[in-house]
Parts: sequence; structure tokens; C-alpha cells
Amino acid sequence: MSAMRHLLDLCKRRGFLFQSAEIHGGLRGAYDYGPLGVELKRNVSQEWWNSMVYQRSDVVGIDTAIITPPAVLKTSGHVDQFTDEMVDSRLSKERFRPDKAPELKLDDQGRIPITAPDKNTAKLWENDIRTQFARGAMITRSGKQILMEVERMERDRIVLKQDPSTTSTTSDLDSSLQIPYHGYVDPNSNSPFLTESRPFNLMFKTYLDPIDPIDKVITTTLDAQKSSSDLSNTRQLVDKVLYPSLTYLRPETAQGVFINYMTIQRSHPHLRIPFGIAQVGKSFRNEIRLEHAIFRTPEFEQMELEYFVAPWQAQDQFTSWRKFRMDWWRTYARHHDRIRERPHTQDELAHYSSGCVDVEYLFPWGWGEVEGIANRGDFDLSKHSEATGIKLQYTDAILMQERQAREKATGQKENNTEVLAKERYTPHVVESSCGLNRAMLALMLDAMEAVDEQGRTVPLGEEKGVRTIMRLHPRLAPVKVAVMPLVSNNKDLVDICTDISNRLRQELQVNVALETQSTTIGKRYYRMDEIGTPWCVTVDFDTLNDHNVTIRDRDTGEQRRVSKDEAIDIVQDSLRLYPRHSRPQQTIAA
Repeated sequence: MSAMRHLLDLCKRRGFLFQSAEIHGGLRGAYDYGPLGVELKRNVSQEWWNSMVYQRSDVVGIDTAIITPPAVLKTSGHVDQFTDEMVDSRLSKERFRPDKAPELKLDDQGRIPITAPDKNTAKLWENDIRTQFARGAMITRSGKQILMEVERMERDRIVLKQDPSTTSTTSDLDSSLQIPYHGYVDPNSNSPFLTESRPFNLMFKTYLDPIDPIDKVITTTLDAQKSSSDLSNTRQLVDKVLYPSLTYLRPETAQGVFINYMTIQRSHPHLRIPFGIAQVGKSFRNEIRLEHAIFRTPEFEQMELEYFVAPWQAQDQFTSWRKFRMDWWRTYARHHDRIRERPHTQDELAHYSSGCVDVEYLFPWGWGEVEGIANRGDFDLSKHSEATGIKLQYTDAILMQERQAREKATGQKENNTEVLAKERYTPHVVESSCGLNRAMLALMLDAMEAVDEQGRTVPLGEEKGVRTIMRLHPRLAPVKVAVMPLVSNNKDLVDICTDISNRLRQELQVNVALETQSTTIGKRYYRMDEIGTPWCVTVDFDTLNDHNVTIRDRDTGEQRRVSKDEAIDIVQDSLRLYPRHSRPQQTIAA
């Protein structure tokens, strides 16, 4: 079983992640987070917020509206430019981005293998190819795979071999045996039978209007068709009548920060350049292709920082933030070899960006972006300033006062443009944009480990006698402590467990599980290991006399006999960002 399949099975079974509306057939690309999933997601978000806001004096937070007026996204370029190229597979009807699609693969005999989901689908596809897409081509089928014989590969087309039994004319065959090839195929099936690429805007439209917009569409369309059958003219009229109520679901959280830049600066005059504005919130993109569970979905959450700097500080700050963010990932990820930084090539950069890197994680399907850090220049503030006529600039009051004092003392006006430019300017922006859903997925895969009965790590494919341990960083773990009685039906033991659980919740403000299932203590330990719980506290019959408990460490299996107060102290200290040196404790053999 693959690591991804193993993780998704665990997520559904233990309550991390569910298909949304599953009892109604589900909604493709939509997921609900269960009791454990919502805790893990909140913990990842909180650790990001701690690092970016609470641990710094130069960053403040904001929470902006999801529904966004067209003027904002027109100014930012999203309305006109936020598009991807889109291609449809003629066989599977799947839609995908050509820039993410693989090249054609041939088998060891030089044939094109097209893989269908099952045998019945393969039969249907074979018929479509024979009758519509490649009449007269030499084709065989084996199970769910269709094999097409290739005559030769050319720069922009594939020439297929002719089936000798075909009775069509030569001119018909020449056209049907030549398939256009643009350097990519359907990612799932390896099929070269594709539509031409076309632009696809990624934003979701919605309408703020008490009147149903569909009524306006129908009325406008019927009126337009009375005077003209031109569909483009009808579309323009429909767009015009709907525009006053048109809004978008934001495709990113960043624009909400930029349009509030001046408001934040005025309300927090102590913020001096460089300073940042952070935001965590949902964004929406009408993705062409949904894949890998929560890795790419239409509805997702972003953790973003816009850090405003002087133009001459931008490159140094960009370098500094790259290191800062990589250090954060290395704090919470166990396998540092699965985290890398990939600089964008020149042709990948946005026209306004002077530098961008992706933080990538090695997922089971390959390297995938989890965060982007970019030097955006002054593009965003300048564009919003041009559109509104409001100068979104920064004024350095201290430099201005110093210059005015010099002028008063010398009687000479300052004319040096470089000096004046440092007093008032449009800030540049260094952006850190991290996908919360992707971060959660990466950190779970990074933490998941299969071990055998002796506790040795084994490949996930070896299912017999294997159990899963989720070795999440303690601050990320959905449940921090599980408290359990040795015997679940003993009231005295359960009462003590309840008391310890309440103390942990009240004193440490953490999520605690009271584990009273009627099964062996070992199996209960393993259940907690599987969801990433760092510590288990066990109350046994000796506790009734000596008031001590056993605390077990998830990662080492070490068990220590300590007092109830000491158990709470161990958890509290270990959850600190910078734990104190632990005190020596009596050790019990695991």
C-alpha cells in the first residue's frame, strides 16, 4: 500500500479527514476535517502565527473579507491574467493543465500504451479510437490497456501504423492516422487524443443581489436574441447587466492586506519600515485539476505574510525571509532531506517579481510546493494607488524631522533626490505564502511511520504485523496527552484519571483524551501512537496508595513512574518552544 493510501485510510478511520457530503455521494475536491483533523490544522496554523506574529514585534495580524469587489481584482490583474491553459482528454473527459502534464511514454516495443480505469472502459475507449479518433490504426487491447502501433514520431505529430485489414481509402487513412502532438498527454491514461489548449479563469464569481441573477440572464438573453443572433453581443449584454452585483470569492488573501495597508499604517503609527501584516484565511480557485486529496482543492486556506520594506532593503529581506521560513519547516519536519528550496527560473517569475523560491516537500508522487517566498517589488501598492488615486506610500517621520532640523540650522533647502527619496516612497513587498492544507498533508506524511512488533521501521507495503506511529512534533499533535486507567471499569481509577485530565486541560489549555476503552493497556497505547499523541499517563492500583502515575513517551516507548504533579510538569515543559533541561526521572523498562 502506498504512503498516501495508507495515510488517507488512517485519516478516515481515526477522524482526521472525510469526503464532504459523503452520504449524498460526495463532492469532488471538497473535504471535511474531523475532530482530530481540525485540531491538527489549528495547531499548524497556530505555530505559524506564533512564529510570524507573536514571536516578533514588527508584524501585526489582519482578517479580511472573502467576498471581493471586481475593482480590487481588476487592479491586481487577476480578472485579466489569472488564468491557466486548459486541455481536455477526448477519451477520459478529464481536464488538466498542459504545463503540468507528462510527455508521451512508449512501451519497450515502441507502442503507445493507453491505460483505462477498467476493462469495460478500455472496450469503450477502443471503440472510440477505431471509429472517431484514429480510424484504420493498428490497435490491440490487453485487459484495461490499449496498445497503438507507431509508424514514426515527428516534431508536432504522431503517425500511427495502418491496420492491413482496413478498407478505407488512402486519403482518409492519411488524415486519421496522424495525431497532433504538443509535447504532453493525459496524465492519467497516457492518451494523446486531446483538445486544443484554451485559457481558463480560475476565479469563482458570485453575485450580491436580492434578485436572482438567473432571471436577469434569461431576460437579457431573450431581448438580445430578438435583435441579433450574435452570441458574443449577447454575452456582452449579459455581463453588463450583471456587473453591478458581480463579486468574486478571493483567489488569495494577499490583496486584502494591500488594500488595508494605509489603514493599518494609520492605526498603528508605531510600525516603522520594515514591518509585516499577516493573515490566515480561506481562498478559492476553480482548479482545472483536483488531485492528491487536500493538496489541490477549490477551497483551501492560506497563511500569508506581506512584509513591507524600503526598496533598498528588499533583496536582503528576501534572503532573510527565505532562511527564516526554511528554519520553521526544519523545526516541525523530521526528515530534512524531504524539504528543499527551489528558486524560480527567469521564465517562471512574474513580470513584477525580482525573485521567488518555492519550499517543496517530497510527496509520494514527487516534489510539490508547500510555500512560496517572493520579492514582489512595489507592484501591488503602486497598482492600487493608480486605480484609486490614493498614495499608498510610507513616510519616515524621523528622517523628515532630521532633514527639517538641518534645513533650519543651515538655512539651506535639501535638494538631494536620494536623501528625499528615503523620506517618502512606495514600499516593496517580500511575501511568504504557505498553504495550510498542504502543510498539514506534508507534516502528516513526514511524521507517519510503520513499525513491526519489535518497533523497527518497515516499508509501508509490509502490512502484516505492522502498526503506525504518527511522530508529529508535540506542539502539532491533535491530542497532547491520553490519560487512561489500567482497568477501565474501576471507578476509583477512572475518578483519578478524570481529575488528572481536568487539571491538564485547565492548567495547560491543551486537548486531552480520557481513554477508557475496554481493551489492553498496550493496545490503547498503540491507538494513541497512531494519532500522534506524545504522552500517555496511566493510573494503576499502586496509584491509590502512592499517588504516582506512569507516563509513557510515544517516540521512545520509555515509561517513567512520577507523581501527578511531575507528569503535568513534564508535559508543560516539553510543549515549550524552548524546553528547560529535564530533571532525572526514575525509568521503567518499556
